[in-house]
Amino acid sequence: MMKNVRLVLNQDTFLWIKNKEGLVYQSKNYQAFTFTLSDSLFEICSYLLEIEHLYTVILSEELLSDTSVRYFVDQLIIIDAGKLILDNDSTKDLVSLMPIIKIHDQIEDFIWKHEQGIGGKLILHIHELSFYINESKYGNDHYHKQFFFPCIDAPTLKSEKIIRFIRNSKNLHLSNINLIGNIFSYPTYTVLLNHIFNFEIPVTIYITFDDLVVHISQLKNIEWNNLVKFNILIDKISTIDKLSTLLNDIVVPYSITCLFFSENDIFDFERIQTSFDIQMIPIFNGENITFFESNVFVNKNDILSANLSKREVFMRQVTNVNHFGKLTIMTDGKVYSDVNQVSLGTIDDTPYSIVYKEFVEGKTWFRIRNQAPCNDCIFQWLCPSPSNYETVIGSQNLCFVK
Repeated sequence: MMKNVRLVLNQDTFLWIKNKEGLVYQSKNYQAFTFTLSDSLFEICSYLLEIEHLYTVILSEELLSDTSVRYFVDQLIIIDAGKLILDNDSTKDLVSLMPIIKIHDQIEDFIWKHEQGIGGKLILHIHELSFYINESKYGNDHYHKQFFFPCIDAPTLKSEKIIRFIRNSKNLHLSNINLIGNIFSYPTYTVLLNHIFNFEIPVTIYITFDDLVVHISQLKNIEWNNLVKFNILIDKISTIDKLSTLLNDIVVPYSITCLFFSENDIFDFERIQTSFDIQMIPIFNGENITFFESNVFVNKNDILSANLSKREVFMRQVTNVNHFGKLTIMTDGKVYSDVNQVSLGTIDDTPYSIVYKEFVEGKTWFRIRNQAPCNDCIFQWLCPSPSNYETVIGSQNLCFVK
């Protein structure tokens, strides 16, 4: 008499199938395997993925003798993604819960509350505010499309508008304020900073290395609040040689960001003897796509080595990890959830109206990999969220899988 067994997938296990491919990811130990979908495996996986079957399926000895099914089951057990048990009365109620998350009901709830005039909690979704405060002669009018970097030709954003927007955005989750530009040429910059410090929110000032060199005496003569930190921006590798002298005079916490454009930049950086912790940010200039393919694009191994928790996978399924909760205000007062998209309004609008518009009309906070070719890829929800790079390069994804 043939004995049936019950296959039960663990609650931390994700199972995805696309066309003739399949992927199992165990989010507790970060183990995974891919497999080819035979007809038998397609039926088994399709059954498992129906919510009402509670992540369990009965397998006969005949099915288990199928090479593809046996491989699938063995791999599940090896990575602790599932288990096999005898199917009998004592195990028939043994089930599991497929890892799924709902967000659309939540969005609809926000919309309903807004229509009822009780939608104030939308403000809780503002986590970071970035203000481009003025111009810099050492800035660049293109880099800001990919990373925080001052622009060359820009008006000055009025301090009273900055303060009002922060005040109206303040919530328990607003954890950082970014100021981008030449802070030392900003009118009454100490007054602006003191007002921001009153909110007791950490402030990061993004400033070019050259601007800092020019104004180093001002930096030394100010008693800085412990909430402030500088991010020193470098777009020329040769500048790193001059860092030591400058940093000896810096009396506030700082980090260093260096923009890279080519393999030569990487080689030059590696040749420089420095003990500084420098963040490397690649920048697309329209001519260095080969550099990006070698250093930014991801492959299957890169994706599988990300070690995502269940929560992190959920986040990538419903929100854009790179942009969610972030608003950027440019020097002309226009507010963006992504500077590469259309403006959501201006700094004179309420933060509530800005966030509501992003929830119902925006293309950033909920921009996920549900577009071609990503929606046809088994790595869809393990891949990083869409970034500014895709927009600037003009590509739907930055990988070699699809």
